[in-house]
Amino acid sequence: MFRNDKNREGDEMIVELMLVGAVSGNWPMWGGEPTHQSLQLMKGAITTTPVVKWSFITGNYVEWQFSAIADCDGDMQAEVIFGSCDYKLYCVDGSTGLQQWAFTTGNRIYSSPAIANLDADPQAEVVFGSNDYKVYCLDGSSGAQQWAFTTGNYVYSSPAIADVDGDGQPEVVVGSDDSKVYCLNGLTGAQEWVATRTRYVYSSPAIADVDGDGQPEVVVGGGDSTVFCLNGSTGAQEWSFLTGSNILSSPGIADVDGDGQIEVVFGSNDYNVYSLDGSTGAQEWVFATGDIVTSSPAIGDLDGDGQIEIAIGSYDMRVYSLNGSTGAQEWSYLTSGVWLHNPLSIADVDGDDKLEVFAPNVEMGPDTLYCLNTENGTALWKKAVGWDVHAAFTGDIDGDGCIEVLNGTADGYLYALEDPGNEQGCGDLYTDTWEKAVAGGFEFRAKSQGLCLFLPEQAQVSLSLYDASGRLVQNLYDGLLPAGGHSFIPSTGARGVYLAVLVYPEGVQTVKLVR
Repeated sequence: MFRNDKNREGDEMIVELMLVGAVSGNWPMWGGEPTHQSLQLMKGAITTTPVVKWSFITGNYVEWQFSAIADCDGDMQAEVIFGSCDYKLYCVDGSTGLQQWAFTTGNRIYSSPAIANLDADPQAEVVFGSNDYKVYCLDGSSGAQQWAFTTGNYVYSSPAIADVDGDGQPEVVVGSDDSKVYCLNGLTGAQEWVATRTRYVYSSPAIADVDGDGQPEVVVGGGDSTVFCLNGSTGAQEWSFLTGSNILSSPGIADVDGDGQIEVVFGSNDYNVYSLDGSTGAQEWVFATGDIVTSSPAIGDLDGDGQIEIAIGSYDMRVYSLNGSTGAQEWSYLTSGVWLHNPLSIADVDGDDKLEVFAPNVEMGPDTLYCLNTENGTALWKKAVGWDVHAAFTGDIDGDGCIEVLNGTADGYLYALEDPGNEQGCGDLYTDTWEKAVAGGFEFRAKSQGLCLFLPEQAQVSLSLYDASGRLVQNLYDGLLPAGGHSFIPSTGARGVYLAVLVYPEGVQTVKLVR
């Protein structure tokens, strides 16, 4: 996910991401956004072992993978939305951890919620799957059901939300244990297409234009040992890649080798981590771990060398940092646990302009959340937070301008961790890249009632408008733009402060727009 609270140069700032070919959409979903890079761009102030801000207890396992941080009820305050194996999806106040609502399904919830504004009302919607064979869409303000879609089996997969067919309306894409991937209309829940595999689909779909044709694709792994790429409009298979065992890991999508083309990175239960060419599905490299890899990758410049690395865990109890270009190991960290099975995430949690990686672990005794230095793989701190620590996710849950760390456990808790001093206004990563963009002839500014964009050369861009609470208001453009000047006039309806978010090959830029 990304958010910019500290602006400069006329309320403009650019942040470098690897989101080449990314699609428009709201960001609170598995891995932060539809490409699953699991990179948080807000900074924190946790320089020592964090303290518990609050904890919330449910009746069973909590949030197997990532959960969501979003203002889902329009009150300008963040909520935390997460599922539990007590059959409930919970929405709690981010500042206090007090329950706002809960929705009861007919079975356990392993699927992570995705948050987006799917209709014309002011509130966001919450979409998730349950092992009662259903995908649910709830009103973010009240938790009331808006629609439900019935699959043929359990739904472990976490949904992704994006406009995959170019009709200007978001779709929900999700896998199921009935060996199918479903694309559902975001407004009604009606099926738009279905892709059938030979075995279950636990992996969560990643969405991006992986082949440079200007149209988004859906990439997901299956129990049939393949990662497969589907056409976003039709669900037709564009390519598949066969590994040596089933795939529970969810793919991450980025240009990991700096060649201007997209790669797909994932783990397999054949003990390997793979990087594939996004256009063809051909293998670019493979890295062998010592055990199965159900963990999903986190992708970013981990050591500050200007090159992309991949952080991923294995059941061999290690966290690995791999070179994005070659797959070579840069470092590994051996935990003291039994296995490392959940997704990893990365963020600058201590505000030193360097990334850290969060590794949840199962150990003999009190289980541990590790925070690792991504330059060399040493442990910065460890926090014992209950039995079977699940995936950590980060975000500003209390509006103080600094990220907190959240994770669930198998003994029924969700923990919110923060810095002991409760610091304020930590800022964002990569604040120096605005000057680099201007020097290259790029310009993106608010002017009168619209937005002006100047491109020094042709580029694939995605331009979306969000309100002050982080809800998607309008997709302004998604496609190839020629060099030169371009103007966009948003349709906001209500007066207020809005944020225009431009994703283009060199990164992401935001502009504040007051209407």
